[in-house]
Amino acid sequence: MVDSYDVVDLVDWTRGESEPGGDEAKRWFIAPETSPHAGHWLFKPRRIKTLELSKERRDRGDRPDVLIRGEDWAEKISYEVAKLLSVPAAETELATVVQLRTDERVFGSMSRDMRPHTWAWTPGAALLAECDDDFDAKSCRGHTVDAIREALNGLRGPVGTDYADWAAFDVFAGYLLLDAWIANTDRHAHNWGVLQDPRTGDVCLGPSFDHGSALASGDEDRVRALRVQQQRVATWCEHGRTKRFRGGEATNLVDIALDALSVCGAAARQHWAAQITDVDLDVCFDIVAATPNLSDPTRSFVRTALATNRKRIRDAVR
Repeated sequence: MVDSYDVVDLVDWTRGESEPGGDEAKRWFIAPETSPHAGHWLFKPRRIKTLELSKERRDRGDRPDVLIRGEDWAEKISYEVAKLLSVPAAETELATVVQLRTDERVFGSMSRDMRPHTWAWTPGAALLAECDDDFDAKSCRGHTVDAIREALNGLRGPVGTDYADWAAFDVFAGYLLLDAWIANTDRHAHNWGVLQDPRTGDVCLGPSFDHGSALASGDEDRVRALRVQQQRVATWCEHGRTKRFRGGEATNLVDIALDALSVCGAAARQHWAAQITDVDLDVCFDIVAATPNLSDPTRSFVRTALATNRKRIRDAVR
């Protein structure tokens, strides 16, 4: 029996500033001194959406269905499997808090601030814009593997990790490998970036973060259940595409990862191929089992998706 991951209650934590853009629910918190989770964390609630009813159901007087998105469990599972790959990623926990504005308890995930104290953060979009006057973050024009490689040229891997002396792009290739494994479709130009030490001016790649769209977390539970029932999870994996690269063109996630592995250093290519090949699926399945509040069909879906995508990637990198 695998122990479930804790859901951290932020009731005694110090509330910091909300994220820019007026999102009151997405807020920074500071752990109390007695907490095992020392530091500065960003809480992100799982999103809840009321779905539009068909005319027939409206006429019947049915109540609208409510979609509870799974960003929280997707973030937690993605972080834990990133560790299995040894991909540097922002530490993530499940969390809950009572919103002061509504007095409502909400659930979500929290990620530890990946910035060392006083270090500056620059998103990938700013780096790409410096290299390409035609880059456009909204349309993803200019967000390509080759452009990212050029933008990261001369930079090093994340500070405080085993990759601190690696070329930044060699580490970034691992991020794209992770995306292909977890079906993360949201690696846009603001979902990666670099950190700068204000004392020395040194710049390094930041850890991977923001994996909430992974593993079909935005689908209804019944949709994931139907894929399992009809044995269509493998087909879903094969159709996994992102529109965050190549000017918004729908591109297979495994192809994006392979593009990065084909142009990174030989040692890095061998390293990442070995990492995905050597993953213990039983440990991976334990991660899914330890994630609380998942339905049995969703657990089955996530296990099958991770096993299927791992095989697809392993076959491709051989």
